[in-house]
Amino acid sequence: MKTFTVFPGNCPHNVSKDAKYSVRGTDGRVGLMYSTANGERWHMTTDAHPDLADMVNDVKRTHGTAARGPFYVNEYKQVIVPAGDDVQYYYAGTYKPPLRFDFEGKTISGEPLNPQGLQLRPGDTWIGPHAGIPYVLAAAGNDVYYRTFPRPNVEKKVKLSDERSRSAAEQVARLLSTFKGSGGGRFYVNEFCSVFSPVNGMDGLRYLYIGQIDLASWFPDPMRSPVMSTS
Repeated sequence: MKTFTVFPGNCPHNVSKDAKYSVRGTDGRVGLMYSTANGERWHMTTDAHPDLADMVNDVKRTHGTAARGPFYVNEYKQVIVPAGDDVQYYYAGTYKPPLRFDFEGKTISGEPLNPQGLQLRPGDTWIGPHAGIPYVLAAAGNDVYYRTFPRPNVEKKVKLSDERSRSAAEQVARLLSTFKGSGGGRFYVNEFCSVFSPVNGMDGLRYLYIGQIDLASWFPDPMRSPVMSTS
C-alpha cells in the first residue's frame, strides 16, 4: 500500500467552495466553481488530467475516503489532498501542467491575464478563479502569516519574518497594504504565484490582483524542511 506524508505547510482550512479544485468523474477532468461579477456560478471542467486525478485519488483511497473530491495546488505546485474522517492534509506530489478551464468560449485560469491575454497590473480586477492558498496580512501591515495545526489542540502562527527575513516580510506587506489598507486581512496565492485578494469597496466585495510572489523571498518550500511530519 502506498504511504503519503502529512503536509507540513500551509493547509487551506475553511475556505469557500470556489477556492478549491476537485476531481470530477472517472476521466481525469478537474472541476472548479467560478463566481462571476454578475452573480452567476459556472461549474467548469478542464480537459483530462489523468495523472493528477490518480495522485488525488490514491491519497483518498489510501486514507479511507472515496475517490475524487477536493484538492489544492500551492505556489510550489504541490498537490495537497484532504482525506480521512479527521480530515488530515496529505502531500500527493508535484504537478506542473497548468489547469485551464474552457467555458462558453472563454478560457479561465489562475494566470495573471486579462480577457485579451495581456498581463494584469497590480490593482486590476482579478477575473481568475479563486482557487488558492490563503495567507494573512498582519493588522500592523508589516508581516504576513498563516496558521498551522502541528498536533491536536495546538495552533501555531507561522510568520514570513521568521521563516525568511524581516525585510522580505515588510516588502511583501507593503505591497499588500497598498491595496488592502492598514487593517490587514486574508489574501490568496495560487500555483502560478499570482496574488489576489478580496477587498471591500463602494460596490461591495470584489477581488483585486496584487502581483506575483518571488519564491526566493517567500515562505520556504515546506517539503524541503529538515523536519516533516509523516503519516
